[in-house]
Amino acid sequence: MIHHHDFKKLTVAAYQKPKAGNQMCGDSYYVAETPEYFICAVADGLGSGDMAKDSSLAAINVVKEYQVEDVESLMKRANEEMRGKRGCVLSIFKLDLKTRQMEFSGIGNINLIIYQPDGSINRPISFSGYLSGKTQKVKVQTIDYPSGSSFVTYSDGVQISSKNYAMIARFDSVQESFQHLTDSLPSTNDDITLLVGKTV
Repeated sequence: MIHHHDFKKLTVAAYQKPKAGNQMCGDSYYVAETPEYFICAVADGLGSGDMAKDSSLAAINVVKEYQVEDVESLMKRANEEMRGKRGCVLSIFKLDLKTRQMEFSGIGNINLIIYQPDGSINRPISFSGYLSGKTQKVKVQTIDYPSGSSFVTYSDGVQISSKNYAMIARFDSVQESFQHLTDSLPSTNDDITLLVGKTV
């Protein structure tokens, strides 16, 4: 399943595919843009199928409802929402469209790669573990995201070689980058979520 999100400042393409044999993808994501910020969250529910989706969607719905808050607060709210659920891994990043500063926080193995116009690549590191409702240390990193930058974020069902990282940044459009990535994805026995975004 492919979705395109055309905002004023960013264009985002998203690809999701459930694990082989499952009707439902256990990953969920959310993207939104306001005049002040762009926000993206990707959650991967533990396990697969309905119970995984229940956890990942609960985390994403919290981000959607409280998106005006900072990333640390959103991570803590999502963690509290996991009480009584299977749990999930979650990555959130929020870009201030005026200062071009991005806040990032991740728990678990969802990758984020940022390509800046000068050719530099930034890969912020997520904390290991997962959100379960128990007390969880949250670390927020601040990253420069100059105009003209692009990003790729994906769940652990996706394997992307470092050779492909550099190629994505060279494409002018999200569609080209996205096509290149999805064409080169190996078959995997896991849920897949992949988002590519570029500043318009």
